[in-house]
Amino acid sequence: MLFFGKKKEKEGTGKKALKNTLGIDLGTLNTVVAKPSGDKFDLYKIPSVVAIKNDDPSYVLAVGDEAKAMLGRTPEDIVAVRPLRKGVIESIAQAEALLIYALEKGAGDSIENIDRIVIGIPGDASEVEKNAVEEIGRKAGAGYVLVISEGLAAAIGAGLPIAEASGTMVIDVGAGSSDVVVIALGGITDIETIRCGGDDIDENIVEKLKEKYEVEIGLHEAEKAKIAVGMVHSNSDIEILKTTAIGKCMNTNKPKQVEIDSNLVADAAEPIILKIMGSLSEVLARMSPELISGVYNKTIVVGGTALLRGIKERIYEEVDLPVEISDDPMTVVAKGTAIVAAEPRALEPEVRLKAMK
Repeated sequence: MLFFGKKKEKEGTGKKALKNTLGIDLGTLNTVVAKPSGDKFDLYKIPSVVAIKNDDPSYVLAVGDEAKAMLGRTPEDIVAVRPLRKGVIESIAQAEALLIYALEKGAGDSIENIDRIVIGIPGDASEVEKNAVEEIGRKAGAGYVLVISEGLAAAIGAGLPIAEASGTMVIDVGAGSSDVVVIALGGITDIETIRCGGDDIDENIVEKLKEKYEVEIGLHEAEKAKIAVGMVHSNSDIEILKTTAIGKCMNTNKPKQVEIDSNLVADAAEPIILKIMGSLSEVLARMSPELISGVYNKTIVVGGTALLRGIKERIYEEVDLPVEISDDPMTVVAKGTAIVAAEPRALEPEVRLKAMK
């Protein structure tokens, strides 16, 4: 079984749930912080954007919503960037600024008293990437940092019976990367990761509009259109919705309004959907008959792209697998990391096996 962040706890920390803990989904598009609050969670969604000085990338000017508002609109001496791309950290200093901001949001006035944070990252992250995230968490001020697979965190956050031997599966389609994760006995038994997701759909929408209308729109406009009318191609009868966006005419450089419908978004999403289906097929091909019977009734789709209409139907058409869409696909990973953060020994083998009884 595959695990991330296997570390020895400080003496005594494994005996009971900790009070000051946070779970963090460090995402390409958004970073979500979950703080346990009774049987619920306080949730904070932060755009994963940092504004820096153009001549000094380590000099951070703004983080989160303020920095996102600057994307594509900054003067020459300021640039707004995403510290992560395809789920990979591109700048340690900028990612650290983002994580410090996330910790401040989640912890409020008690940031110095945070006992432990758990961070979810893509399933195929290398040891170098994992260690970088751990180091960033420590520099940000956390007393203890654990890194786990986003897929495992999503399963925990969604309340799937991960301790069962029969198996469960998570299809996590994020902005920068997507995971297909099989879980049994509380651990990952198989995983397939592709470094593409919702961001690629947005970029494809921009390209489709250039081809069709010779109009270029911003990625913000593409994302809004995807959310408003988005769907994926399937054999189901899905309503075709329409929206409009303002872009720049490539011939005249003048503003021009264009119409975007569900079919255009589905065309833009198709290359990414095909890659996800390919990964899903590979995982199913490797899966034992004993696991596939459990996975058949216990597979969930999470991540922002899970909200595209028709994705549930398309998966069934492609691989004959019924799936459910998470009730909270954007926050379920953060919730899962928060649960692990609050229960330090939740992933220990003896605890997982005891949960089966």
